[in-house]
Amino acid sequence: MAARLICTYCGKPLIGYYVRSGGKPYHEDCFRNAVAPRCSACGEPLTGHYVTAEGKSYHEDCYREHVVPRCIYCNKPLLEEYGVDHWGGKYCKRHRREFPACEFCGRLIPPAQQERSSEKFDSTRCPVCRSRAIEASEQAGAAFAGIKRWVSSQGLSFNNLPISLQLCNREFLAKHGGAKNQPHTLGVTLSTRHSLNGHETHTDIDGVTVLAGLPTPLFEGVVTHELGHVWLVAHGIRELPPWAEEGFCELLSYRYYTDLDSPESRYHAGNIERNPDPVYGEGFRRVRAIAGRVGFANLLNTLQSSGRLPA
Repeated sequence: MAARLICTYCGKPLIGYYVRSGGKPYHEDCFRNAVAPRCSACGEPLTGHYVTAEGKSYHEDCYREHVVPRCIYCNKPLLEEYGVDHWGGKYCKRHRREFPACEFCGRLIPPAQQERSSEKFDSTRCPVCRSRAIEASEQAGAAFAGIKRWVSSQGLSFNNLPISLQLCNREFLAKHGGAKNQPHTLGVTLSTRHSLNGHETHTDIDGVTVLAGLPTPLFEGVVTHELGHVWLVAHGIRELPPWAEEGFCELLSYRYYTDLDSPESRYHAGNIERNPDPVYGEGFRRVRAIAGRVGFANLLNTLQSSGRLPA
């Protein structure tokens, strides 16, 4: 009498149709449970078509529901090519055409998150930047005091010069920015030059003015930049070409962002590095190269002693 076949998985007799794998017999269901790959999401056996990604296998529905990233704006699975913002947010590429971008951090702003036009700040801001915005004099004053301490720690002194800070709107910046005003100017240092017999004698600093509504890290970087201008005026350094003056101030702001070392500060530092502007961007890169060669302290000493950048 022939020996009865026993299922390798469950140990019960095999009657009728069965499956062999690796020379071992199984009931069909037992084979799926014992040998067939299982979905890494739900744990059930994989039959028919399935998806393999990064060494794991999934049912097609499980892959779509549990593995495929979802758009941070509409929550749909991102099955095709998608965009990724600086902050790691993934989104449908069509949203680039549909939503405006925050002018301070680059995040897209869907309609439900957009500010009402009646609000007093006319910047295109996302909820993240609005939540950290400097919109009141008290906020600005507290941040300003901290920035002045940091700037002093870098070796910049202001000879006990009183420095005021005010928040303003874009119209004020456009009016008082002068020749250095750029389309996206966020701050300006106001000063008055005094002359005698046609020769400039001294310059008074009237104060630093910064756009209201900036998110805190950006506000701090703008203030740091403007304090660079204040330091140059305070030490009578008036003959620098525009690229050198703005490049020095951008370097100071860049050093602040680097010290802060937060996700937001790294974003703003990267914008300074990549700025294509021939005055601000190229000026920063040239002055940074000089500081890298001679050291930041020597850069300050040479500016103070000669009114020029190191050769």
